[in-house]
Amino acid sequence: MINLGSHLHRGHWYGWFFWGIAAVFFLYEFFVRVMPSVILEDLAKEVDASPGNLVAALAVYLWVYAPLQLVVGGLFDRFGTKFLLAGATAICASGCLLFGAAHNLGDISLARGMSGFGSAFAFVGAVYVATVWFPPSRLALIVGITTAVGMLGQVIGQTPLVEAVKIFDWRNVVLACGWAGVVLAGLVWLIIPPRPSWFHERFTEEDEVNFGIIRGIVRVLSHWHLWAVGLVSAVLYLPLSVVAAMWGNTFMEKAGSYSAEQASFATIVLAIGWLIGCPLAGIVSDRLGSRKVPLLVGIFGGGASMLLLLWPSLFGYSGLLAVMFIGGIFTSTQVICFAMAMEVSPKSLHGTAAASCNFITMMVAAGLQVLIGWILTAEVTAPLLHARKVAGIPPAEQLASATPDEFRWALAIVPILFVVALVICLLLPETAPGRAAKTKRDAPA
Repeated sequence: MINLGSHLHRGHWYGWFFWGIAAVFFLYEFFVRVMPSVILEDLAKEVDASPGNLVAALAVYLWVYAPLQLVVGGLFDRFGTKFLLAGATAICASGCLLFGAAHNLGDISLARGMSGFGSAFAFVGAVYVATVWFPPSRLALIVGITTAVGMLGQVIGQTPLVEAVKIFDWRNVVLACGWAGVVLAGLVWLIIPPRPSWFHERFTEEDEVNFGIIRGIVRVLSHWHLWAVGLVSAVLYLPLSVVAAMWGNTFMEKAGSYSAEQASFATIVLAIGWLIGCPLAGIVSDRLGSRKVPLLVGIFGGGASMLLLLWPSLFGYSGLLAVMFIGGIFTSTQVICFAMAMEVSPKSLHGTAAASCNFITMMVAAGLQVLIGWILTAEVTAPLLHARKVAGIPPAEQLASATPDEFRWALAIVPILFVVALVICLLLPETAPGRAAKTKRDAPA
C-alpha cells in the first residue's frame, strides 16, 4: 500500500490542513467534556442523585481519559495518528449517543466512560500531527493554538448550549452532538494521511531508541521534572476542569444570583481568555526563551483570579466578567507545560511525554471534581447545618438546596492549590531550548 504522506513534506500549507481536522476533534471533545455543566441540575432531578453521586458518575469521563493518556502517547509514537484518531472520534461520538438515551447513573457512567476513552486521543493526537508536519521551532505556538481551538468547544458548550437545550431539550441536543461526531470520524479518516516514512529520519542515533510503549512510559515518568510540570499544568487547568466543566455555572447562579445565561456567558469569557492567551503564551515563551517566567506570572495571576471568583458578586457582573477574562489569560500559560514536558524527554518519546503530562493534569481534575462534590454533599447534609430538616434532604434536591457559603467552602481548595503550584514552579529548572543548553554549559562539573 502506497503511503501518500511520504510524498509530502513538513512546513507546507497542507500541514495546517492535517493539523486542522485533528484540532476540530479536540474542539468536539472539549464540547463533550464540558456539556454536563449546563444540565447538572436537570440530570440530578431526572436520575434522583446527590451532588456527590452524580458527579462521581460524570467524572468517569476523566477517570477513563486520564490513565489512557499514558498509553495513547506511546500508541501515537508507534503507529501514527490516522487510524487512531478516526477510531477515537467514533468512540467519543458513540458515548454521546448513549448519554442522550441514559436514564440512570449506570448508563451515564458508561456513556461518559466511552466519551472519555475516545477523547483521550484528541489533544495529544492534534499535537502529534503538529510534530510531524511543523518544525520544532513552532512547537509552543502550535500547542497554544491547539488549546485555543479547544476553547471554542468550551464556548459552544455554554450559552449556545443553554439556548439549544431550552429549545430542543437536552437529550435531543446530546444525540445531535453524537451524530455530528460520527460525521467527523469519517472526515478524520479521509483527510489525515498515514505518518510519512521520512518522519523518523530527523532523529539522531542517540534520539532513535527503540522504546516499547511500557518502557517509554516508565522512562518518561521516572523523571521528577515531568511530575512537577504535570502538577503545575493540573493546577493552571483547574479553572477549566473544575470551574468551567463542572461547578462554576451552578456556583455563580447560587453565590452571585445570576441567571443561567449570565453564568454560562461568564464561563465563555473565561474560555475567551484562554482562546486569546494560549497562542500568546506560546509566542511569549518562545520569544523570551523561557518557560518558567511566563508560568510563574500565570500561576500568580490565575490564583488571584480564582480567589476573587469565590465572591462572584463582589464587583458586580461586569467585574465578574473581568475576573474571568483575566483569569483565562493568566491560566492559559498552562500550554507551556506541554512544551516543557517534551523538552525534558527524549525526542522519540515526545508523544508519550505530552500524554503523560496530560495524564497528571486530568487525574488531578477528576479527583478535584469528585472531592468538591463530596464536600458539598457533606455540608448540605450536615445535621448541625440543617438541624430542622429531620428527615434529611432528598438526594435529588441536595444540589439545588446548597447555599453560597457551602459552595464557597467546597471551591476554596482551588486557590489554595495555586499556592502549591507556585512553590513547585520555583523549584523547576529552565527547559527552553536555548536557555536549557546554556544552563547545562554553565553548570559546575
